[in-house]
Amino acid sequence: MRHIEYTVVEGDNLWDIAAAHLGDALKWPRIYALNKNRVQRDGARLSDPDLLKPGWRLTIPVTHHRPTSPATLPMPDRPTPDAAPQSPPASTAPAQPTPDRKSATDQPAATDRHAAGSRPVPTPKHNDAVTYRKAEVEQGPAAIDFGEASLIGITVAAGLLVARRYWYVHQRRRREPEAAVPALSPLVDKAAQAAHAAAQPAGHRDPDALIVRRTAPQRPRSADTVTIGVSDNTEVPLDILATAGGCTWTGPGAQDAARALLTGVLTAAERQRSTAPHVKAVVPQDLADCLLPGLPPRFTALTQTTDTSQAVHLAEQHLIAHARVQHDRDTAGLGAADCADERDPGSLLLVVTPDAAHTGQIQAIATRSQPGVLTVLTLDTPLPGAQHWHIATDGTATRPDTHPQRSGHLELFHLTPDAGRDMTEVLLGAHGQRAHLRVLPNQQPSSREGQSQPASAEEPEPEPDPTEPAPADPCPTPTPHPRQVKPVRLHVLGPVTLYALGYEDPVGTNLRPEVHEFLALLAAHPTGLVASDIADKLHLEPGTEQNALKNLRRAVRRALRTATGITAQEFILHQGDLHKLHPELVETDLADFTRILKGAFSNNGDSTHGALSPVQEALGHYHGPFAQGADHLWADAIREHLTTLATDAALRLAHRAEHTDASPQQQDAVLTLLEHLGALHPDHERLTQHTIRLYQAAGRHDAARHTYTRLESHLADLGLEPDPATRTLVTPRAHSRQMG
Repeated sequence: MRHIEYTVVEGDNLWDIAAAHLGDALKWPRIYALNKNRVQRDGARLSDPDLLKPGWRLTIPVTHHRPTSPATLPMPDRPTPDAAPQSPPASTAPAQPTPDRKSATDQPAATDRHAAGSRPVPTPKHNDAVTYRKAEVEQGPAAIDFGEASLIGITVAAGLLVARRYWYVHQRRRREPEAAVPALSPLVDKAAQAAHAAAQPAGHRDPDALIVRRTAPQRPRSADTVTIGVSDNTEVPLDILATAGGCTWTGPGAQDAARALLTGVLTAAERQRSTAPHVKAVVPQDLADCLLPGLPPRFTALTQTTDTSQAVHLAEQHLIAHARVQHDRDTAGLGAADCADERDPGSLLLVVTPDAAHTGQIQAIATRSQPGVLTVLTLDTPLPGAQHWHIATDGTATRPDTHPQRSGHLELFHLTPDAGRDMTEVLLGAHGQRAHLRVLPNQQPSSREGQSQPASAEEPEPEPDPTEPAPADPCPTPTPHPRQVKPVRLHVLGPVTLYALGYEDPVGTNLRPEVHEFLALLAAHPTGLVASDIADKLHLEPGTEQNALKNLRRAVRRALRTATGITAQEFILHQGDLHKLHPELVETDLADFTRILKGAFSNNGDSTHGALSPVQEALGHYHGPFAQGADHLWADAIREHLTTLATDAALRLAHRAEHTDASPQQQDAVLTLLEHLGALHPDHERLTQHTIRLYQAAGRHDAARHTYTRLESHLADLGLEPDPATRTLVTPRAHSRQMG
């Protein structure tokens, strides 16, 4: 079985889509089961089978046989295991949004827009299990600690989650084959996990859930808010520093707190990628090198200046811009006032260290501090007239002029230099950059990674033939569905799907999402996982681990025993504290994929012909990213590793096809693999480059242009552009010289 991607249009419903693509409208539950946990581009999920939104992408299972008319459907010898009900069920699982997007539960309730095409919506039944529910969920934490040395807020963590996802995009699109894959800092991963948990829907626990997740952290503040610390388990916003005369931080923890503050400004900008950041920071370069070394002079919301005087000048210009906008609001009509709001320069944070030469300038600008407009923060040296805070090593802020009974305990977020370096690396990587080294005056700057190379002197690309048809989107089926030999086959390369031996249709389609997550986790660790590791990956509530794992094993047992008739053995082996899939009862596409790919090149040397067949076989198992459509944060690293294995194999074949005397048939076979992976990973720029060159070598210039357009469109959705080297491949070049 393979899967295709379908884009929902106005008026679509699962009943009609199943009739058109599966040949039987009654098979709509298969489409629903594969897509109900998939995060759509608008952040929503398919939580109601009767509510589809135009633009959503659905994964549709397509068999190798021609669809059979409903009137001639053969009856199975016994009921299909775990068969879905014949009418659309109402989902009981709440939609889970990605950070900074509205969940599907925020959308209006489904209306009767399908008219005669609608079907009754009964409530489904779930397998019996030991269930539990908390009457009240306590308020989660507002901060994430990294031991005694560092502390950040959940709002910063939300920005790191966004940066982490863009970091993976840039790693994937530009990485060369066989190059070492850098690892993200455990601190960044911990922060991302907290932000991911905080983004899940709030409310009571699902009484039908088989597991109980840990209490999630509080929700982050709005995307344009920067927070500086926590008081009474509540994040404190930056505006508390915007007092007339400015604020001075001294003490052993002042620099660590300032480092966390600048990180907060930069992570807030990550959550506002589509617009200008509301809060920006200006810091002299010497101080920036001390707090967050390696950043370029201008990076998202942070500007570094050559000296303190220039930093103060930029703050003055910011105040002038604010005054102009305010004047326009006061004197203009309603429409002009709206335009003024669009030109609002936002809020500026000025961080400096006063010295004798600039104290007067800093003091003058600090008197203009105002919430939402300007915040002046000085470090180490007290500024006359400024509010003085003493910062301890653990971030505790002591304000001598404030009564503790009225102010409460304030702990500032703080980052050690090493933790700050981890934050800088992921933020730079989220924009396809690396740390910038300071260049001394007598040194020549090194070339930056990603700069376009000079155009080669090769012959110009011929103009496309207008009669040549553009390539259709390829069907990702390099090889047919493999023969199943064990009672159960688990697919995790693509949507998580179960198959029973002798049955073409999937089984267990009504298993709960946490069961699919459990199975995918075990498939990724074939030697097994101990209960504590499983509990950590699934974020199980402490004290509920044993019941949760018992429920998960029981759900798998009941579904697969019904499907296979095997009742004397367990499909999940539970040996002491170890859990793993039974190697004699369960096979996985992941195991086949890695086994075949491992020997594809080691056994065939540099031969394109010898490696082509096993790579085709391996990629025949690769129907999509690991656990496609599921939003499990623990799966990201596994997903990227498996994507790397698949794309590296295709890129190595492509490189050989370009630089050896590969036959046209071999080049076409390599192109099929590249198109298969390009459809699954349209942001992978190296795949696109090789595909374009092979199409051009074959004289198929319209196909090359189509491939580039697909990359360009997908990157535009992410706010990115193709590299200059990629654009050069499809840019017609005139002859450099005219023969006289």
